[in-house]
Amino acid sequence: MRLIILVLGLLTGLFAEAAERPVVTYLDSPRQFRGAQAFKDKESGITFYVESDGRHVAAINAEGKILWHRDPFVEAKLEPYRFERPVIVWIGQPHAWMTEGRKEKFISISFNSSQFGILDLKTGNFTFLGND
Repeated sequence: MRLIILVLGLLTGLFAEAAERPVVTYLDSPRQFRGAQAFKDKESGITFYVESDGRHVAAINAEGKILWHRDPFVEAKLEPYRFERPVIVWIGQPHAWMTEGRKEKFISISFNSSQFGILDLKTGNFTFLGND
């Protein structure tokens, strides 16, 4: 009986201590790198391919022609943040607020460091929008 009371007392103390510590959660928390990925824009028919290095993105049209090939992280002169070598962990349609007021068409990318931005569909130019 004393052992049960002792264990319950220790657990109660641990839970109380944990409750006092703040919990930090990032809006777009770092995701694990899954390797090469692709995203096809339905409207343009362009497939965007993130290479297995996690840094280079290529745009390929329906006929298989490479339209552009870019390294958004290097070209935007981004600095490492949270990771020594951030890699792209997500590619897809941007949120409406990301392209508001812009005439061009874009796709969105996110790095495992939580840095993110948009790529111009036609040129591959990367616009850094921030980090969480």
